[in-house]
Amino acid sequence: MNSEAADALSPSGTRFLQVGDVRLEMLEKGEGRPLLLLHGMDGVEALAPLIDRLSATYRVFAPSHPGFGGSDLPRSFSTVDDLAYFYLDLLAQLDLRDVVLAGFSFGGWIAAEMLVKNNERIALSVLGAPFGIETADRKTRRVLDIFVQDGRTVEARSQVTPVPKLDLSALPEEVLERRVRNAEATMLFGWSPYMCNPKLRHRLHRVTTPTLVLWGEGDAIASLEYGRDYAALIPGAGFETIEECGHRIYVDCPDVAASSIDNFVQRAIAAAV
Repeated sequence: MNSEAADALSPSGTRFLQVGDVRLEMLEKGEGRPLLLLHGMDGVEALAPLIDRLSATYRVFAPSHPGFGGSDLPRSFSTVDDLAYFYLDLLAQLDLRDVVLAGFSFGGWIAAEMLVKNNERIALSVLGAPFGIETADRKTRRVLDIFVQDGRTVEARSQVTPVPKLDLSALPEEVLERRVRNAEATMLFGWSPYMCNPKLRHRLHRVTTPTLVLWGEGDAIASLEYGRDYAALIPGAGFETIEECGHRIYVDCPDVAASSIDNFVQRAIAAAV
């Protein structure tokens, strides 16, 4: 996507900044403690309701991952490791400290990879239905393989909220290009091994940041058992489920998600005092 098209599509509060080789699209909104919010497979656009709620309390930084939305994709980027190191560089470039890190779905995987590498600037973390550990074992598949399903099935299983009917042919070319870029980038980073880093399971013991794992009880993409397994690998992590909520927590339950994040932060502050 060229710079002019990306700028034209940018919602209010979005800016572009250069981070290494990447011209990064990032939405900033609100005031207060910094909160880095990492989106899922459907791009930063889908986070809008959650961003609105969180920005009432926090200074929200919500970037489009490299390769997604209007952000560049360097040739050197091919794994979620690359994205994790990139965001650690972003925190350093912006000199953000005492950060609340929140990631959902694919963004939760990135957040987990950041936590096992360097948490110097990260005070608390919330992982909402993250990918990242093995998605299947010898007998069962624990995470739906979205790459072998048709798009309508994936959409229907991603949320409990009814999915609006969408005529792709009626979308503006620039909007359609963003959707295609999001899908291509998801395939690039998640194709093989499918939506996981087999080594991550053996590294999650390194997480020392207080962490909350959120899961929708109606998640038809990644099972509750997968979520409980994930949380159990992170020392001291809490695990909370949300009723009437699917994989896209930020679409089905943005109010509950924002409250869960804020309550977790407030509990951590009280415990520190």
